[in-house]
Amino acid sequence: MRLKTFRTPLAATAALAAVLTGGPALAQEEAEPVSGDIVTAPGLELRGRLDGERFDVWANVLGLTPHGTEETLVVYCIDIRTPLDTGSPYTEGDWEESGVANLEAVRWVLFNGYPNAAAADLVEDAGAEVNPDWSDEEVAEVAYAGTQAAVWHFTDGWELLADNPVKGGNDGEDEAVLAVYEHLTEDTGRVPDPSEFTVDLEGAEEAGYEDGRFGPYTVRSNAGPVELTAEGGRLETADGDEAASLEDGEEFWIVLDEGAEDITVRGTAAYDLPVGRVFLATTDESLSGDAVNPMTSGDSQKLILAQPREGEVPAEWRFALDAPPSERPSESGQAQLPSTGASLTVAFAAGLALLIGGLTVIALGRRRKASAH
Repeated sequence: MRLKTFRTPLAATAALAAVLTGGPALAQEEAEPVSGDIVTAPGLELRGRLDGERFDVWANVLGLTPHGTEETLVVYCIDIRTPLDTGSPYTEGDWEESGVANLEAVRWVLFNGYPNAAAADLVEDAGAEVNPDWSDEEVAEVAYAGTQAAVWHFTDGWELLADNPVKGGNDGEDEAVLAVYEHLTEDTGRVPDPSEFTVDLEGAEEAGYEDGRFGPYTVRSNAGPVELTAEGGRLETADGDEAASLEDGEEFWIVLDEGAEDITVRGTAAYDLPVGRVFLATTDESLSGDAVNPMTSGDSQKLILAQPREGEVPAEWRFALDAPPSERPSESGQAQLPSTGASLTVAFAAGLALLIGGLTVIALGRRRKASAH
C-alpha cells in the first residue's frame, strides 16, 4: 500500500518549526595542547632577500617529537630572523599572541605543500622534474625547502632568488625548489577553519511515510562524509541498502524497529586540516605548571606544525515518528485518521527539554494512510 504524506495541523506545524531551531552541529576543536622536543636534519641553503637586502638562510628539515610518543611531526620555521632554540621543549601556543602574519596564506601553503603532498608529486605538480639520481631523502629535502621558502614569504616577507636560489643546486635543486616556491605563493586559496564545519539534516518537515519507512532526509555537511548510526531503527538508502556513510546532499530513509515510536540518529564527520598550530619554546617548569611566567624561554624561533590536526563534527537528532494505524474501515467505508493530539504534545514537550541541552533536535512526523481504493 502506497501512502501519501499527511500534513500536520497548523498548531503542530508551528510547534515543529520552533523545535527545529536547534541548528546544525558545529565542529569542536581538540583542547589539549601538544608539547615536545625539536629535532633537526640537514637541509638546503637558500638564497633570498629580506627587506630589500640579500639574506641567505638554511632550510634545515625540522621536526617535533611530542612528549610521550615516538612519532616525529614535520614543522616549519615562521620566524626567519630568530635562531632556533634546540635545547628547550616547545609547546603549542596561540597564533594571535605569536604576532606572526598571514595565517590564511600559511595554512594554504601547508595544506598544499610537503608533507601533505608527497615530495615527488609536489615537485612534479609544480612543473619541475625529480632527478632520478636523488634519493628519497633528497627529494624530501627539495620539497621541504620549497615549502619552507613559501612559508617565509608570507610570515616574514622573505623572497627566494629566481637566479641560483639554492647554494650548490646544480643537479636540479635550483629549478625544483624555485618551482615549488612559486607554485605555493601564486594564487593562494583559503583553507576552511574547523569552526566553520557543520553537519545538519534537511527534509524533516517534508518527509513522508511510504512502504514502511519515513523520509527522505538529506545530509548536509561541509566537513566531508558523515558516518551515521541509529538507535530505535535503521537507516536506508533509496535502494534499501544500509545508509552507513553519506556525502553532502545524499538522502536516507528511516525504518523504525517493531514497537518503536522514536529513533535517535547520530552522525560524525571527520576532518584533517592544518589549523595554524604554532609552537613556542618554553621551559620544563612551564610544562610542569610551576613557572611564574609560563611559555618563556628567551628569544627563540617560532614553529608551525605542517601535518593536519584531526577532528570530528558530531551531530545528533531525535525523531518522534508515528506510522499510520492498520486499515480500519469506518461506517462510511473511509479509512480512519489516527488520533494525534496526546502523543504530539508529549513529543513536543520532550523536544523542548532536549533543546535546552543544545545538542539534540527532535522532529515530529504525523502520518495517515490514504483513502482505500
